[in-house]
Amino acid sequence: MNIRKKVIFSFVILVAFIISISSLSMITTYHMKENSSFAKQVSRLINIQEDMNELINLVTIENSLEKLKNIKEKFISFENDFELLREDITKKDHKDLIDYILPNIRQNQNISKSLNNLFENEHAIELIFDDIYKFQNKHIYHNDLFSKIYPEENEKRKLLQELIFKTTNLKLIQEFGNLRYYSKETLYQHRDMETFQKWTNSIDEIILELRKNDRLKILPLFTGYKETVEIMGNLAINIHNIEKEEKILTTKLIKILKENRDESSSIEIKIEEVAEQFLSKISFIELILVITIILITIALTLYISSKLTSIIQKLNSGVKRLKDGDYSSTIVIKEDKEFSEIATTFNNMAQNIEEHQNTLEEKIKLRTNELQGALVNIQKQKDILENLSNKLAKYLSPQLFESIFSGKQDVQIESKRKYLTVFFSDIKGFTDITDSVETETLTEILNEYLDIMSTVAIKHGGTIDKYIGDSIMVFFGDPLSNGKAQDAISCMNMAIQMKEEMSKLRIKWQKDGISKPFHIRMGINSGYCTVGNFGSKNRLDYTIIGGVVNLASRLESNARPDQILISSETYTLIKDTIKCTKKEELQIKGIAHPIQTYEVISSGNNSTIIEEQTGFNLILDLNQIDKNNIINILKNTIIDVEKNI
Repeated sequence: MNIRKKVIFSFVILVAFIISISSLSMITTYHMKENSSFAKQVSRLINIQEDMNELINLVTIENSLEKLKNIKEKFISFENDFELLREDITKKDHKDLIDYILPNIRQNQNISKSLNNLFENEHAIELIFDDIYKFQNKHIYHNDLFSKIYPEENEKRKLLQELIFKTTNLKLIQEFGNLRYYSKETLYQHRDMETFQKWTNSIDEIILELRKNDRLKILPLFTGYKETVEIMGNLAINIHNIEKEEKILTTKLIKILKENRDESSSIEIKIEEVAEQFLSKISFIELILVITIILITIALTLYISSKLTSIIQKLNSGVKRLKDGDYSSTIVIKEDKEFSEIATTFNNMAQNIEEHQNTLEEKIKLRTNELQGALVNIQKQKDILENLSNKLAKYLSPQLFESIFSGKQDVQIESKRKYLTVFFSDIKGFTDITDSVETETLTEILNEYLDIMSTVAIKHGGTIDKYIGDSIMVFFGDPLSNGKAQDAISCMNMAIQMKEEMSKLRIKWQKDGISKPFHIRMGINSGYCTVGNFGSKNRLDYTIIGGVVNLASRLESNARPDQILISSETYTLIKDTIKCTKKEELQIKGIAHPIQTYEVISSGNNSTIIEEQTGFNLILDLNQIDKNNIINILKNTIIDVEKNI
């Protein structure tokens, strides 16, 4: 007889004894089912309450109204399940014949009392949930509002900080530091009315100091900022108060949960006591049968385990030898026919592994060499692409290069309408100068000029469209835009700096022997243009076209040397920031109505003074010089000039 048959025979004997025990227990089966069903119902009741408590915890941390609504729907579902289970427990609370013979859990007074306490606590949990749900709704609403307004307050505060630091007024700077401190304390730390009042008081102090110093331009910004601060402060305080209320409800809930756990423990203990009473009445007979089963089981187990142990030891020994690389080892099992077949299969497997291992090592080595060669080729291709990318960047504006290589813009024929500010400039009389200057010198001068002007354009965020000899075309607003007004202001600042850089270049070139001075003309216009890729499938040009571009070019050609001439459209965007002078109207070819023009004088924060006369050049950067020392030098120079007149 093999081991499997021995196990089956032993199993049959055990089944016979088990049937005997089942026969003795048949009378009490119904009662056991009732008690077990009740215990499961109570356990389910407790689990539902725990699930409801978990949902309450989720409510206190949820930040989405939609998810909050879903939690409430789940909570209502748990409430319905709880009520159905409660009705099922209470309606079966009547005695039958078996209940008079053996104790029934349902009629136990202590368990009934504990269940009543659970039912009462469930009602209290429902009320707490409703309160927390209402508070959390308010909490999410205030948080969402806070998240929307906070970036506005933060941006205003950063802008005001820049303006205050530019005033160089130590009192204003110190008071603004207090403002920043109280803003953090109000929004993230104390969140109380006292700190909020200190925040608004610091704003009032700054406004008062600004009025004393006649800095009236900044006052409207601080007034608007104070309105935003009052909204933010009240939101932060309301959120803090809601969190305190939720904490009180959570503390109350924790107390109820502790009571529920105590009642649950009491019910479980009482159920165990009733079960023990039931088992004690049939334990004696079952004990005899169990002892008999144990003795038989021990005998059979010892016999079968000894055989299995011998077989397992042989299998284990063979597996270890195979693991150590001894593929020639074999396993011989005579105790059981089926295990003998397993041993034969194992021996065949070991032989196949030995045969395949040798060929596998050769394949791995060959594949490794192939992969290493592929990696070397990939690295070479990568280096070639990086080198090519760096070279191509020289022919494209940084914004266009970044948008193409990052995948934001496709390289295909397409265009779009966008609001742009367009800039044209050229060197006055450059063609005449080329006849009197050597080609090498001219090339060096032109490259130096274009390099400096391109650096200025990139610094201010301009997209360089093209170079046409000494002419430069730049536009603002695509691929990146900071808004119509800010794009126009950036263009103005670029033009002003170009004018300053040109003055410095004239002085340098005069020292290098270029006798005839170079002067640039600049024209600027704003409006909607067609921007995109134009050309063929084989050659594309990223540029802009339209009447706005043509007008900017005409303004440049009508400008005087060193003059920045802009249209009324551009003037409307920058008039509050850039100083301009109204000029004559121009009749432009192709445009029916006359064009009102303006000359850009300087930006509101211009700190450079440039004066040029024949035999006289003056460049002053007010942010870098010692003003008193320079004034003395100028006075002494004037005295020397007067003596020589």
